[in-house]
Amino acid sequence: MDRIEAFRIFLSVAENGSFTEASRQLGVSAGQVSKQIAALETRLKRKLFDRNTRTVRLTPDGEKLVETAGELVATMDRIETGQENEEADATGLIRMTAPVIYGARRLAPLIAEFMSEHPGISVRLSLSDRRTDLLEEGFDLALRIGEHSDTSLIGKRLTTEATRIIASESYLEEHGTPKRPADLSGHDCLIDLNMSQPRRWAFTKGDEVESVRVSGRFESDSADAVRAAARAGLGIGLSPSWCRTEAEDSGIVSVLNDWHPMRPEVWILWPPGQVLPARARLLVDYLTYNLSG
Repeated sequence: MDRIEAFRIFLSVAENGSFTEASRQLGVSAGQVSKQIAALETRLKRKLFDRNTRTVRLTPDGEKLVETAGELVATMDRIETGQENEEADATGLIRMTAPVIYGARRLAPLIAEFMSEHPGISVRLSLSDRRTDLLEEGFDLALRIGEHSDTSLIGKRLTTEATRIIASESYLEEHGTPKRPADLSGHDCLIDLNMSQPRRWAFTKGDEVESVRVSGRFESDSADAVRAAARAGLGIGLSPSWCRTEAEDSGIVSVLNDWHPMRPEVWILWPPGQVLPARARLLVDYLTYNLSG
């Protein structure tokens, strides 16, 4: 069995959620797709898909394989097309999407530095807090914050970002200051919907781990809006480091400073089963080097 071709078929089925659609896109019979997947599962000694008459879904083992298979297929494609030597003269446009605040404050300065080193490369950075469809909307790359749960994309974890618990002095004077994370359950908390678990906040303190279910009257998919709500005295918020500026800290105090809140992960993602252009690979490598931690 051609293992690379089997991985290519596996990625197409994972992306489309259908043996039939994968066969159509790859130009092979549905029977051949089924045969290759069965042979791959036998070789790897693990089940890659749960399937019935209506749905095809990745198993946990299948989800783990997506990133590795995508990298193997992309590497082989680069070798076969001679793209391993393209980095020196990579040119063209990179279309990338990222969350609004992180993209403007952390990503844009790095992209500017990257472009100064690669004058032949252009970047179109689209900032939005909604989850975009990379294939449908024509993006090469996406930067996302939170757990990488989108199994239709190849991902690389770049870093984690620090967070802190904030509130206004007026709110704390009226409602009291929490002494430990469990106290947050009795407070009006400000919910950042961008977090992977927006209503469950986890903390560590030495060997102690504490997780608390929080609730509140204000929710937003904007970290800036959460900070503004905290400044206005609406409650206690979880604020990521990339939102913090000296001016914005006026009127806000940190609480639970002995505890370390959850650190959201930052991922760079791209569609599977395709050759990532040399210009995009260069940007992925640049961000990996400059953000990894």
